[in-house]
Amino acid sequence: MHLLLPGPTPIPKPVEQALLAAMTDHRGGAFETVQNRVLNGLAVLLGTDSQEHVAVLPASGTGGLEAAVQNLFHPNDRVLVVESGLFGRRFGEVAKAQQLKVDRMELTWGEALRPQAIMERIGAAPYRGVLVTHNETSTGVLNPIEELGGLMNQLPDPPLLVVDSISGVPAIPLTVQNGIDVIVAASQKGFMCPPGLAMIALSDRARSAVLVERAGRFYFDLWPYLKGQLPYTPAISLWYGLDAALQLLQQEGAEARLKRHQWLRDMVRAFGEAGGLEVLVPDHWASPTVTALGLPSSMNPSQFRRHLEQKGLQIAGGLGEWHHRVIRVGHVGAIDVGDLWAGLGLMAPYLPHPQQSLEAAMRVASIADQPRLEREEAL
Repeated sequence: MHLLLPGPTPIPKPVEQALLAAMTDHRGGAFETVQNRVLNGLAVLLGTDSQEHVAVLPASGTGGLEAAVQNLFHPNDRVLVVESGLFGRRFGEVAKAQQLKVDRMELTWGEALRPQAIMERIGAAPYRGVLVTHNETSTGVLNPIEELGGLMNQLPDPPLLVVDSISGVPAIPLTVQNGIDVIVAASQKGFMCPPGLAMIALSDRARSAVLVERAGRFYFDLWPYLKGQLPYTPAISLWYGLDAALQLLQQEGAEARLKRHQWLRDMVRAFGEAGGLEVLVPDHWASPTVTALGLPSSMNPSQFRRHLEQKGLQIAGGLGEWHHRVIRVGHVGAIDVGDLWAGLGLMAPYLPHPQQSLEAAMRVASIADQPRLEREEAL
């Protein structure tokens, strides 16, 4: 089965093999070596000062969002939640469930946040935090988080900037620097592991802001993790898999990894547009990890996906407001041009213009080894 999903994503062989490692005592020396290697690797990848600024929780990405909210904010703290899609909305729901006072900034689906507009909202109210989504999985929009962080960093006492990058890092580089205080990630997307681990990286300022006590917090108390402890039984096999994945990520490097994902994105966008589908997000906001494509009114997304699955390809459906008209193609993690080409080949016969779609994707793939600027000129 070919997986072109925004998550879970294909698992490379070295990670698969690591997942099969024999069980061990999670408080013994063998696992301690893996634990330190993983935490140090994440600290480097996410730009923290040390492993004492990183926590790996046995949870999904949503558990990581809840942990971030529980550890940084008291009930009745006021936060601004920027909703650029379904997962931005979910971040707000998590905050509301933790009894925060939530002000929503709702964006049109398919549009990215505008940092200056957020700065105006911050200037008008005493927010304790700003909760944003880096890469909105439901729409395929990449938000300019680094630009926002840079602007907020110029304020004398800015709110904490807490970023959901579950479908962003490590495919899209992002670090807790220059105004970005918290990054929440998960194992099942760009980290090329099975679901089950949530990762949280904290800036110096955010680590100092972690609450000593918080009503309603128990399982997600970050302090033991930040002190190097594992308070509850960890997902041992997933730690072994993450250890192997981090080594693969280090070997590829951040620049090459981003460029690979950009090539894949460009292939899917060219394929969809030439094939008669609607490319819903402008080029300058387009996510390198997932692309949303609108189907003609004559095509049913659910039926379309069922046909593809019968042929050996899984893609994602639309969510929320785009549920009845959109498919989403994931191109994240352990996927290269050949993998994507095989999946698009299975999809092409069901498009209004199958031959044109493949020719367009091939044009992008044929120049994928050129520098980014040259590729744009060639297209």
